[in-house]
Amino acid sequence: MTPLTIRESPTSTGIALEVAGDLDYTSAPQLRQAAHTTVLSSGRRLTMDLGGLEFCDSSGITALIAVRNHAVSAGAEVLLVAVPAHLRRLLDLTGLDQVFDMRERP
Repeated sequence: MTPLTIRESPTSTGIALEVAGDLDYTSAPQLRQAAHTTVLSSGRRLTMDLGGLEFCDSSGITALIAVRNHAVSAGAEVLLVAVPAHLRRLLDLTGLDQVFDMRERP
């Protein structure tokens, strides 16, 4: 098991959260808390870099949805970048690929 790490940094379009490690039942609250303490503004973007994510269970997916809902309620958009193949497959199978804007790392 790899501990979850979340690093926040400003971007020209808003805020980026770099998420690495295991996103599971025990660490999902950490991601939710990080997103809720991030200052999001209307018209800005929350970019979540998932390139370092090694594992994600259903609790992790639920946390990603909660983060998206939090950002949308603030009027911000959400972008997932560098989504690992295992997570992209889950998002595709569950239809969440239609909910999340996903791109490769620029």
